[in-house]
Amino acid sequence: MPLRFHNTLTRRVEEFRPANPPRVTVYACGPTVYGPAHIGNWSSFLFFDVVVRWLRLRGYQVRFVTNVTDVEDKTIRDSRAAGETLSAFTRRWEADYLEGRRLFGCVVADAFPRATEHVDGMRDMIQALLDRGHAYVAEDGIYFRVASFPTYGELANLSAESLRAGASGRVRADEYEKEHVSDFVLWKAWDPAADGDVAWTPTFTVDGQPRTMKGRPGWHIECSVMIRALLGDQIDLHLGGEDLKFPHHQNELAQSEAATGKQPFVRHWMHRRHLLVDGAKMSKSKKNFYTVQDLVARAGPSGPRAFRYLVATAHYGTPIDFTWAGLEAAAATLRNLADARVRLAKAAGAAAPAKAGAVAQARAAFEARMDDDLDTPGAMAAVQEWLHEANKALAAGTLPAADAAAGVALLDEADEALGLALRPTRTLSADEQALVDARMAARRAKQWGEADRLRAELASRGVLVKDSKDGQEISFS
Repeated sequence: MPLRFHNTLTRRVEEFRPANPPRVTVYACGPTVYGPAHIGNWSSFLFFDVVVRWLRLRGYQVRFVTNVTDVEDKTIRDSRAAGETLSAFTRRWEADYLEGRRLFGCVVADAFPRATEHVDGMRDMIQALLDRGHAYVAEDGIYFRVASFPTYGELANLSAESLRAGASGRVRADEYEKEHVSDFVLWKAWDPAADGDVAWTPTFTVDGQPRTMKGRPGWHIECSVMIRALLGDQIDLHLGGEDLKFPHHQNELAQSEAATGKQPFVRHWMHRRHLLVDGAKMSKSKKNFYTVQDLVARAGPSGPRAFRYLVATAHYGTPIDFTWAGLEAAAATLRNLADARVRLAKAAGAAAPAKAGAVAQARAAFEARMDDDLDTPGAMAAVQEWLHEANKALAAGTLPAADAAAGVALLDEADEALGLALRPTRTLSADEQALVDARMAARRAKQWGEADRLRAELASRGVLVKDSKDGQEISFS
C-alpha cells in the first residue's frame, strides 16, 4: 500500500508524492518562545515527531526543519515586562522547549532556525513582493495585497463572501480572528512605545527610490523565509496545528508563491486537531492550563512519556480530550507493553524471528494502518490484539521462541514509530540490585510488610517491581 495522508489543501486523503523521492523536505511550525509550551502545543509537536519517524522508517531521507519564533508581538511584550533583552528572554524559553523535546523523546531536527537570524531574507522576500505588485507601503508598515492573489483562502477553505467582506481592510497584529480576511502586515514600522529597542533598519526600493524603514517583521513572513533558506522555494510537507491554518499558513502560502512565482509552495499540508482538557478549551482562568512541568509534578518522571503515548495513539484528525485519569491509563499501558517486551525477549532467547504466522500478520497490519493516513490507533490495536494472544501462550509455555523473537521485532517497530521508549534504557545500580535481592529474600521469608516497603523504596528511585511466578520483573518509570 502506498503512503497516504490527508491533505488540508485538497481536503482529502491522497497518496504522498514527494518531488524527489526518496528525499523529503518537511517543515513544522515550532513554538513562539515567550513562556513554557503547554500540552496543547506539545500535542502538535509530538504529531510532527511521529510523522518524521514514520517517513524515515519507510525509507525516506527526511530533512526536517522546525523553527523557533523569537520575535513577534508576545515575545516583545513579555520580554519588556520581564525587564530582559529580547534575546535573553527568548533564549531562556527556547532552552525550556528543547528540554521538553528531550523529555518527550523527540527526534532531533536537522535545523531549529530562529526568526531573528533571517531578517535579511525577510527584507529580500518583501522586496520581491513589492516588485511584483503583491505588496504596498502604508504609513505604519508594508502590507501584502490579498486582492493580488486570486486563490487566497483556499487552504483555509474561506468563503468568497468573507474574502470580499474583509479584503478592503488591513491587519497589523500578528494574530487576528478567524476569517478576518484583510491585507496583512509584512514589515511593521517601528513603534517605540510597543517595540522598545527591538528594531532593524533595512532599505527597500519603493517606486524606484531607496527607502529605509526602521521596524521589525510581521509573524507570517518569518516562516516563509526560513523555509526558503533551509529547504528551498517548494517543499514536500508542511505540518502544524489546526489553529495555524488561518491566518498563518494561508498567509505563508500566498506570500511564498507570490514572491517566487513557483507553485505549489507546499505539496502536502497536514494539521493536527486541537487538544481539550476535561472537555473544555485550555485556559489559565479555568485552571486547566498544563505544561511539561505539570506532567512531571503530577505523574512523576513517566508523565511526559505517558502523555506522548496518549497523543501518539490518537488519530491526528480527531481532537484529544486530556484527563489525568487518561494519563494514568496511558502510563499503565506503556508499562504493560514494556513488561511484555521483557517477557518476549526472555522467551525468544537467541531464536531468529518467525517470518510467517499471526505475528507477521500483526506486523503487516501495523504497517498498513500507519501507511493509511497515519492510523496510529488502528496500528496499535493490531499490536495489542496479537499481544493478548501471545501473553496467553507465554503463560501456558506454548509460544514458539521464533514467534517471541518476531514479537520483540513488532514491539520495537511500534516503539520506533511512535517513540514509546519500550526498550530498557538503563540497568540497575549496585544499590538498586541489593534492594531487589533483599525484597526477594523478604518474600521468601514471607515478610510481606518488608517486601512492600522495599518495593516502595525502589519505586521512589524509578525502579518498578512486578511479581510473577518466575520471581520479580523489573522495569523503569
